[in-house]
Formats: sequence, C-alpha cells, structure tokens
Amino acid sequence: MKKIFFISVLLLVATISCKDTKKTAENKVSETETVQNIKDSEGYKLMEQKCFICHFPVPDGSRRDEMIAPPMLRVQEHYKPAYPNKADFVNAIKEWVKNPTEEKIQMPGASRKFETMPYLPYPDEEVQLIAETLFEIDFSAEFKGQGRGQGRGQGKAQGNGGHGRKQDLQLNNGEKWQLNKEAIANVNNIIKKLDAFKSDDVKAYQNLGKEVFQIAKTLILDKTIENQKFDQLQAFFHNIEDDTHELIQVKTVAEGQEKQEIIKKKFSKFFDFFE
Repeated sequence: MKKIFFISVLLLVATISCKDTKKTAENKVSETETVQNIKDSEGYKLMEQKCFICHFPVPDGSRRDEMIAPPMLRVQEHYKPAYPNKADFVNAIKEWVKNPTEEKIQMPGASRKFETMPYLPYPDEEVQLIAETLFEIDFSAEFKGQGRGQGRGQGKAQGNGGHGRKQDLQLNNGEKWQLNKEAIANVNNIIKKLDAFKSDDVKAYQNLGKEVFQIAKTLILDKTIENQKFDQLQAFFHNIEDDTHELIQVKTVAEGQEKQEIIKKKFSKFFDFFE
C-alpha cells in the first residue's frame, strides 16, 4: 500500500512538473511573438525610419563615438517612471517632439551631452504610433544579451547597483568641488524639503519626487558647471535619479516615506564632495 502511494505521489509531481515546463515554454513563445508583432507594426517601422537615424535602439559600446542622441532604451527608462500610464506617456512624447523645450526635459544629462533635440515636423499620427510602440516594446530584453557594460554600464554611481554606469565620486585633488551660490542654494533647498516633508497623502509624495527632480535638473542643465566638475555633479545625481522617479510613482504613503529616507540619506553626502 505504501509503495502504491509513493508511486502515485511521484506520478503527480511529474505531471505538475511537466505542466509547469509546458507553461513556461508557452510563455516564452508568447513573449517572442509579442516582440515580433511589435517589430512588424507600423509604429516600429516608423521608429526605424525616423528615430533610429539618431537614436540607437539600445546602447552599443562598440559604436559610442557614433552616438548623437541617447538610445531609445534610455528614453524609455526615463519616461516610463515619470509617465507609467500609457496615455500620459504618449502625450508626453508627443508634446516633446512638437515643442522640445528645457521645461519638458526628462533627460538633463543627455541634453547636456547631445544638446536639446531640434523640432521635427513629423505628422501627429506618426508620432502617436511611435510613442505607443516605445511604451509597449521591451528594449531591455533586447539589451540583456549584450552585457550591461555598454552605454550606462555595469553599476550605479557610488555602487548603488541597477543599470547605470558605476561612477565613484572623487574629490578635486583632495579638495571639494567649488559650485556657484545658486547651485548650493538649490541643493540646500532640496535638503530642506526632504527634511521638513511629512504627509499622509500619497500624491504629496509623488509631487515631492517631481520637485526634487526639477531642482536637480536645473543643476545638471547649468552650463557654467563644466568638465570634471560637471562629471562629478552628474555622477552624484545619477545615483539618485532612479529613486526620484520611483518616488514620483509610489502607490502608498509607506513607500513614499521609504523613498524619502533613501534620498535624504544620499543627499546627506553631497557636501562631502561639493561646497
């Protein structure tokens, strides 16, 4: 009787395992079909014709010298956290293409590196399809096989992990980097906001994330900060960028409080390197 029971259990486990394996395989096929369907779409074809001229689909370290605009993967990574709703995402992309101004910049570092994108007179319906495709396609899946050492690279600034290039902050020959009074005032403004902020409203935490990002953007876009000083400042804010985007889209007050504390802790180290 025990032997029969043992054999029955083995058969049951084997059946469940086979079903799980089949389900996993079906999911992989479904994902592959979805990616292919998107790549066969009119929106993707328009993206190939009108966007890939300047934007690589994903970072390519072997062609870094050819880059004249951020890869589409990076555009997606910056816009989706700020606009997790598809309609909002599409509208933001359309508004940017229609009128690319400093106030709308979501990628201040890329704007400094490549300059602000010029106005492109593309028809609204084409930009709509491109933006919808950019929201739907999983560029990160395409990038996985290439190694994260390209583009942003292998780690976040100061060893924060994630998908950014590791950029350890350094002093200026043992001295702190000197910033103008306006820059210091902006950082102090951020620190005061983070220290004083308390709320039981999740939207207030989302707005806090937007405020921190906007002030940080002002610093990155300050063209009086140049060369190694700018590189170090960008490295500092690169380490906080994902946290601000995540704060913008928190779903609960508890999540907001957690992100607020993380950002506060990182800003507490700012004056170790700058003054």
